[in-house]
Amino acid sequence: FGSRQLRAFQGSRIAAMIPPTTCERAVSWVVFAIFVISSMVFLFRNSAADENFEGKGAAPSRRYRLVTASITIIAAFFYFFMAQGFGIDVVAAGGQKNFWWLRYADWLITTPLLLLDLALIAGMDVWDTFALLVADVLMIAVGYVAGNPAYGYTWQCFGVSMGFFLLTLYIIGEGMLEHADDPNTSEDKERVMKTLLWLTVLIWCTYPLYFVLEYSGVIQHNPAHRCMLVLLYGLSDVVAKAVFGFILLLNDDILHVAMPTGVTENIPMVTYNQPTVYTSQGVQ
Repeated sequence: FGSRQLRAFQGSRIAAMIPPTTCERAVSWVVFAIFVISSMVFLFRNSAADENFEGKGAAPSRRYRLVTASITIIAAFFYFFMAQGFGIDVVAAGGQKNFWWLRYADWLITTPLLLLDLALIAGMDVWDTFALLVADVLMIAVGYVAGNPAYGYTWQCFGVSMGFFLLTLYIIGEGMLEHADDPNTSEDKERVMKTLLWLTVLIWCTYPLYFVLEYSGVIQHNPAHRCMLVLLYGLSDVVAKAVFGFILLLNDDILHVAMPTGVTENIPMVTYNQPTVYTSQGVQ
């Protein structure tokens, strides 16, 4: 920013923290409770599953079970603070507007973990996984600039963020479908992988829809509409993280054999040559 833009930005930011309405607070607390309960179930499931998957496949299984629990724990942490009014700015740009910037901080951490879950299940290549996570982080970062009206680049940055959004879906979709359609993949595993993939794709598509509804003025800045928007984001977050986690971990016995590309799933048998025995009758 230039000095003039910086002064305009500082003047447009009215408050660093405002109390949410009773409805917004109630919705946030309910979502927080759902994530806390989900995290406890996932951690319990992780401890119980460690006893069931000893040996082959135990290590990769433990990895994505821990990642899944981390997603809901982090989401609960952010919703705890949002329910109390932290991370909500009032921005005066084309009219006074609430900007829940802490929501973007949540997504910046949890969405890469969720994608890492899918990448581990699909056994994606390390570099494909790296490209996937970079595209996702850029999507959220540019989306943050789009979401803050004080910057004045709402729709330009939204378009760029959507480009990274489509790239993210393309990379994870290609990796998941390639593994699911592999002849060596069982039908049950293929079914679960495609369920997780399409659940993620469909739910993630709701977020830009909410953005368009909010910033085009369809959802206005009044208490009722504000609460509805918090409810919509909360529902999508619960499905994208908690419901996703339950589907994944309830099918742990089907998915736990997936390992990153380059790691052999079947440990080869090691054979040794029989020693040569010399006797008085010759070599045996």
